[in-house]
Amino acid sequence: MRTPAATFEDLGYGDVSELMQLLEEVSKLMEAYARSILDSGFRLLTT
Repeated sequence: MRTPAATFEDLGYGDVSELMQLLEEVSKLMEAYARSILDSGFRLLTT
């Protein structure tokens, strides 16, 4: 049986909940940005 991985708190990094929330927001923004590029019909030029 595998033991669960150590969390940031277990490793002594303190409370990272605010950072995790910011990371989630950045992730959503990046996904929306990428989706808007793909939906625009953007194509890379290959020569």
